[in-house]
Amino acid sequence: MSFLAASPRRRLLVALGAASTFVSAAGCSQYEGLGTVPNMDLIYVTAAATDVLTEQSIPIQQAPRCTANSATLYTCKGTTSDGRAILVRVSEANSKDPQMTITVGNEQIFTGSASTVLNQAAQATP
Repeated sequence: MSFLAASPRRRLLVALGAASTFVSAAGCSQYEGLGTVPNMDLIYVTAAATDVLTEQSIPIQQAPRCTANSATLYTCKGTTSDGRAILVRVSEANSKDPQMTITVGNEQIFTGSASTVLNQAAQATP
C-alpha cells in the first residue's frame, strides 16, 4: 500500500512520527553526542580544536588530526600556514566534560572545556 493510498489517519500518524523525530533531533547539540558512538569523540575533539583555532584567527595549513592514545588521552596534531606545529591534548576524554589544551608553536593558546567550545559554536549566529 502506498503512502497516498493509506487512510487519512495512517498518513497523520506517519506525519506526526516524522515531525517528532525531526523536532527531537533538532534540539541536540554536538556536546550531547560525545561518547555515544565509538570514535565520535575524535570527531568532536577535532571540531572543537578547529573552532578554537578559527576563533583565534590562527591560519591552518593542516587541520589537527586526532588519535586516541589510550582510553583517557587524545592527541591531535596539525600545522599552521606559517609552519608552526599545532598540538591538542585532551585528557580524561571519556569524562562528561573533557578538558582540552591547545598549543601553537611554543605558545599555549587555549585550555578549557571541549564541550563548552562545541556548545558555543552551536549557539553562534552567522
